[in-house]
Amino acid sequence: MEKLVQYFNVSKENIKSEIADNDYKQSAALLELKTQHMKTIENIHNKTRALKADVNQYQMDHLKLSASVSSLELFRNNQTSIKCDPKQEVAFTAAVTSLSTTWNSGTLMFDVVITNVGNGYNPRSGVFTSPGKGTYVFYVSALEYLQQYLGLEIVLNNVPKVRLIGESAAAYQTGTNMVVLNLQKGDSVWVRHHHGKGYYSHSIPVTTFSGFLLPS
Repeated sequence: MEKLVQYFNVSKENIKSEIADNDYKQSAALLELKTQHMKTIENIHNKTRALKADVNQYQMDHLKLSASVSSLELFRNNQTSIKCDPKQEVAFTAAVTSLSTTWNSGTLMFDVVITNVGNGYNPRSGVFTSPGKGTYVFYVSALEYLQQYLGLEIVLNNVPKVRLIGESAAAYQTGTNMVVLNLQKGDSVWVRHHHGKGYYSHSIPVTTFSGFLLPS
């Protein structure tokens, strides 16, 4: 009987030991699972942060690209707008149809328009304004009046480019000159006084100002 009780007590202790050992192993396994779970969550958080950073960078790059495209489009539109239409024609001839014995300063007003294709020339101001970028040819012919000498300039944006002279060695001497200019849209070209006084013309004009756009 004593042996039976002793056996029973030993078995009971063994069971308790096994239970305790199992509890320890389960606790260790749960702790390991918890640790792995936390690592997994941390990895997910890290990947989420990295993904957010990538998305933010993509959005920033997209905005920069959109801004660059917009700038290029604006530049292209501006370049298109300042160039003359290849099919556009620009040409004018204007004249004075009366003489002056006293004119001696400022812009020579060619107030009679013979041709004004493209409407670049303004007879009220005597100024041609370029409707677009291109290469233009300008020509002036003027007669001095009764040996008074006449000097004129073809001017681009207030800068003289060429001069013409009607000498005073004899009456009604003709001065002529021509210039080829590369113009931007809005540039202004006109004829102004340089020296002398007066000029001669007629109802069929002999003092004229002409210009035209060369084909591109």
